[in-house]
Amino acid sequence: MKKTNIVIDKDELVKQEIKRIQDERERQELLFDTEARLYQTTIDRDLEIHELRNGTQFTLKEVKDLINKLPADYFPMFPNSNPFFKLVFKLNKWKGDPTEFIKPPACAIYIKKYIYGRFVPEVLPTLLTMTNPLISGHIRQYKLFQFLNDIGRQIMHGYIDDAIEIMEKSTDWYDFELQYGKKYGIGIQTKCV
Repeated sequence: MKKTNIVIDKDELVKQEIKRIQDERERQELLFDTEARLYQTTIDRDLEIHELRNGTQFTLKEVKDLINKLPADYFPMFPNSNPFFKLVFKLNKWKGDPTEFIKPPACAIYIKKYIYGRFVPEVLPTLLTMTNPLISGHIRQYKLFQFLNDIGRQIMHGYIDDAIEIMEKSTDWYDFELQYGKKYGIGIQTKCV
């Protein structure tokens, strides 16, 4: 056998090693940086319009613009000078003092349905997910409206005034539900009998 002497240039070895490293780096970028190769949208997800089955449309920005992360100081949204609870008691023919702090649990349901239910659809679920520990029984540390910002509370005052206006014209609670639901598009369970 014949021996051949192969002479490899050191510069050539260095170039080959650099090429191998660059190829390896490109393969890693393809594997681990796949998002960089995708088309990047410039759409703000908060501005996307969401539509519910009933046709109501809203954006997440509308929801975020009404809600604060931390609760505001308490001030009564339904003070005793406001006839809201007096009318609720009257229309339901409830006995008791509507000015007492503790109201029947149905009042919380009515407020959520007829007041908070008029906000864009994600406001109430977002408010209900806020950190709000129970103090005792069904009483929470904060009222839901404490998480609304100034604009949200102004809107809520308008919704309360709308409810009072229709309550004053109603003969009983069911009559109020029908009139209010019809005027503001809130679903009402009609009586079967």
